[in-house]
Amino acid sequence: MADKISVNCQAKLSEAITKLSAMYRDKKFVVVSLRPGKDRTLDQNALWFGMYKRISEMTQIGDEADARRYCKLHFGVQILLNEDAGFQTEWYRVMRHLPYEMKLTMMGGCKLFGPDGFPVTSLFNRAQGIQYTDRIATYFTCHGVVFTDLLSKEAA
Repeated sequence: MADKISVNCQAKLSEAITKLSAMYRDKKFVVVSLRPGKDRTLDQNALWFGMYKRISEMTQIGDEADARRYCKLHFGVQILLNEDAGFQTEWYRVMRHLPYEMKLTMMGGCKLFGPDGFPVTSLFNRAQGIQYTDRIATYFTCHGVVFTDLLSKEAA
């Protein structure tokens, strides 16, 4: 029963204090970890979903979910294969032998891995997330997709 709350306003601070108090009342022992900063997921996920939408609008790849599956498989998996020996070992053991279409399908929502599909981007640290963004932008810009407005918001 682990809860994670990003505190970015008074309401979220109140929510965190309330949950901590309730957990202490119920269990009497609670482990709390605190760190300053924003989660990678908030800003990067919003950017990625904007990019997936743009890719779906400006290419024949399919809808946003198709663009997401493609990017996870072609760019995200490669980043993790290059940088995470544990991921590489398990990928090669479990996924490598599967046909391309099955791998692509598993990158999206499915019964085995849930609504987000095979975990790829959720395993990224911030630097890997930046690398993923750059690879998507580089590849699809060469295929006529314009991300200038999305990427300028990211830099702001």
